[in-house]
Amino acid sequence: MPTLNGVKDMSRRVVLRFFSILLFAALLTGCSSAGKPRIPGNPDPLIKGRVTEETARLALEMKLTKQIEFLEQNKEKYKDRVVTLPAEDVKYHYKYYDEFPEGPEGLDIEVEPLETFSPSFKGEAKYRKIRYQTRFTTSSRRAATDNDFIRDEGMQTEVYEFDGEKWNLKRSIFEVRNTSVFGEDRWRATRGRIRRLEEEKPELFVDKIRNLFGFID
Repeated sequence: MPTLNGVKDMSRRVVLRFFSILLFAALLTGCSSAGKPRIPGNPDPLIKGRVTEETARLALEMKLTKQIEFLEQNKEKYKDRVVTLPAEDVKYHYKYYDEFPEGPEGLDIEVEPLETFSPSFKGEAKYRKIRYQTRFTTSSRRAATDNDFIRDEGMQTEVYEFDGEKWNLKRSIFEVRNTSVFGEDRWRATRGRIRRLEEEKPELFVDKIRNLFGFID
């Protein structure tokens, strides 16, 4: 029978593992196991003349418009692409693709100057996004054949900094507001927990992880 200290140690290991998963997911969310980033070629527009707040904002808008259009155009290809997510001593595999209900027209961009000697700006972009994702599995073969996607709807928030030539992504957060599963020929909103890993975990730890990470449990 496990001791109290043993349970605490196990809980700590589980929580630390999921912190690792979440961290790597944020860093690698646009990369596939083949090492191909999900970004268009030459994503940054060339800014001619003097850089102003308005030209910098326009450049960020053009960059994100190109990115959204690229992901929409290639979503059918990404439905079958397996992504590898390393976490501590194990690798997880899954598939995902994104949709944008409002397209580039839904972009909400704010830009403000930074107090530096050279033209530099900080930008924040918000837009609605729908992510379709399969469950994490330690088998790349199972991930390749898994077409049971979970749909997460929410708001994407990205923070950028302008270095005088181009915008660099500094932080990206996807806040999930609704989760649905497909059944009986339509998407149905869920109320309970959606298991995202193939391995079951003790409910005590699952509930703690759900509270920490929201839609990833």
